Formats: sequence, structure tokens, C-alpha cells
Amino acid sequence: MLSRPVLFSKLLSYYSVAALCTIVLIYHFLSLQGRFITRIPGAATIAHRAGIPKLIWYKLGPNGLSEETRNWTDSCIKNNPGYEAQFLTDESSDDYVRKAFASRPDIVDNYLALPVPIYKADFLRYLLLWDQGGIWSDLDVSCEAPIDEWVPAEYKENTTLVVGWEFDQGWPGVYIRQFASWTILAKPRSPHMMQVIDDILETLREKTTEHKISVANATLDIMGDVVDFTGPRRLTRSVYRSLGKMLNRTIDAGEMQELVRPKLVGDVLVMPGRSFAASANNYKPEEEPLLPPKLVTHHYAGTWKNNKGGER
Repeated sequence: MLSRPVLFSKLLSYYSVAALCTIVLIYHFLSLQGRFITRIPGAATIAHRAGIPKLIWYKLGPNGLSEETRNWTDSCIKNNPGYEAQFLTDESSDDYVRKAFASRPDIVDNYLALPVPIYKADFLRYLLLWDQGGIWSDLDVSCEAPIDEWVPAEYKENTTLVVGWEFDQGWPGVYIRQFASWTILAKPRSPHMMQVIDDILETLREKTTEHKISVANATLDIMGDVVDFTGPRRLTRSVYRSLGKMLNRTIDAGEMQELVRPKLVGDVLVMPGRSFAASANNYKPEEEPLLPPKLVTHHYAGTWKNNKGGER
């Protein structure tokens, strides 16, 4: 018969071995799991965030802020003290993309090689909103209402992207509706922003292959209309495409046009033209009482509208 000390010693050894085996199995499982999970840049820093982050993103050109653009950006920054404003330069933008998207060399290489400033500025907004979330604002946009009041309370929980019509109401004949790209709000990791990114890369591959050129030679003449390649029409088409995948049906302007109130389609909140582009939309007298307030004013400075696609 075993004495009590010997029995206790054997039991202790048994449980020690069992515990050690359990630890080894857990470690093995976690190491295998790591092989199959894609590590997304910045994921650890944003996992705790709820809602749209209180960040306002701006991109400076070589000339920095003028008196006008300082006044316009101040209208957003000073009237929204709970928000953090970030101004990126050409250099800090390049550095950010290198680091944040190191696991996507196709994004980094193509972004850095783009030769036209407005292409990079457009691309950058989608990258930032996918990675960090927040609010993208062009420098020529002023705020007309507190940002916390932009999204109606009943939509806040289920909204991951907020866009507003640029052209929606009061235009004669047939025209292409498009979302404004000067003001966009997004939660991090929106699949709609990644769709825009992937669609830009796809068009870039197609055009450079067709013309047998490198990305560094993808000029305005070759890539065509900025609005279509990286701007508002690109944003609009890609959001339709992404929503279509999410909802398993065809999405187009038909179910969200001629709005007088915000409309949630999937997880995308579409704002009436009055919200982000009041000067570009006209409404009937009977519609006026139904409309939300103007949220921003776009001053159409258009510093990119030249043969260089950027500030002179």
C-alpha cells in the first residue's frame, strides 16, 4: 500500500504533466491560428472603438493652408472641440501608407507611384477611412452644423458609412447621380471603402496594361476623367457594387434618389443633396419643410483642376 506522501507526489506529477500538455496544446492551436488569420494594419488600435471615430482628416498641398482654407477648416475644428483634426502632407501621407499597408504591397507600390496629386489625394481618403475611420474633409469645405448632429440618432448604431448626394434634385434631363467625395464619414474597416480601393487598383492595372506603361506614367490623359477614375463617380459605383455584394441584389441610384430625408441602405446612410451639396440641388417648395439642415458648404476651390492635377 502506498504511503500518503508517495501517493500525493504521484498525483502532483500527474496533474503537472496534464497542465503542461494543456499549455502546449493551447500554444500549438494559437500558432496554427496565426497562420490563417490576416493581420490587418492598425487592427489592435481600433478594435475597441464604437461608432464613427471623432477624427477629421485633411490633406495639405505643397502650399499649405491659405487664409480662406484656414477659415474653412477652422469652422469644423473649432466648432467641434471633441474631434481631433489631422493634417497630412505629401511626406507624412506617403509614410503613413507605407506603414499602415505594409501587408498590401500592391496598395503601397501603386499609391507611391501615382504621378498625379489628385489621384493620390483621392486614393488617400479611402485608405484612411478604411484603416482609421472618421471624417474626410476637403480643405475647401466649411461646417454649418455640429458633426455630432449629422447622423440622426435612429441610424447611428447601424451605419458604417455616410455619403451624401452631390447631384440629386433639380437637374433637367438625364444626368449621372454621384455622391460627394469632399465629405465622407466611415467606421474603420468598412468593406465599402475597401471596394473603392480595389476598384481603383483594378482600373489602374487595366489602363497600364492596355497602354504598356508603368504606374508612374499614368497621366491625366491616359487615365481619363479624375471624377470617374478616383473621384465621386468611382466612389458611387464602388459603393453600389459593395452594397450589392452585401445585400445579394443589384443596387443603383433608383432606390435612393430624390431624397428629402436620409435613407439607410444596408449599412450605408445616404444623405439628401441638401446635406453636403446644397448649392448643387434645387427642391420644390413643398419639399423644403421636409429637408434636413445644410451640414457643410463646399466652396469649389478646385486647386487640382489644371493640367498637372494639383496645386501649382
